[in-house]
Amino acid sequence: MTPHRLAGAALAGLALTGLLAACGGASTDAGYVPVQPGAAAAQVGNSNPVQAPMQSVPGTNANGAVAGAAPQKPTDFLTLARQFVFLRNTGTRALATIKAQTSNTDLGADKQAMAEAANIYAAYARNLLALPFPGSMQNDASALATVVRTEQATFVQASQVTAFNQLDPLLQQLVNSQDDQLNATNALEKDLGLPQSTPPPA
Repeated sequence: MTPHRLAGAALAGLALTGLLAACGGASTDAGYVPVQPGAAAAQVGNSNPVQAPMQSVPGTNANGAVAGAAPQKPTDFLTLARQFVFLRNTGTRALATIKAQTSNTDLGADKQAMAEAANIYAAYARNLLALPFPGSMQNDASALATVVRTEQATFVQASQVTAFNQLDPLLQQLVNSQDDQLNATNALEKDLGLPQSTPPPA
């Protein structure tokens, strides 16, 4: 087996493992989202989520509007957080399936895995931007989508190589982008009151 094949296989697994974590792979399917400051936390999950009662915040009326201001429909961050967790975890599970398909001898299999990963990332970015993030979260949502789209483009390139030695630098780019994706994911999780995704243990 050639060194390029060994390196390509190792990087393929490493890239997908790290990107899994950046997508939230080290987080559980259920997180905890504070509905309002000082309010009891509500569990967020993919199935049978707990509905937490809205509680008033000092300086607001019973509808959540600032005293003396025109009534506005309160933003439902619990629902938004639940939607984000579902999207994030769906991508994580899909990437876990792809990671199992990488090979250390079959370039065609690795290219197919990279093509499937590119599709997963494209869907993740598209669906992420379709979520109804409020203005205060738009920059963080856009930042995450930008990182994801950059990685998606790299996966597309990786799916079109003709030799393992062409795959290696592209996979290194993906490894190098892990921190960017994790940081962008963490920023959005913080906005939503979710636990922070963490990288896999060394």
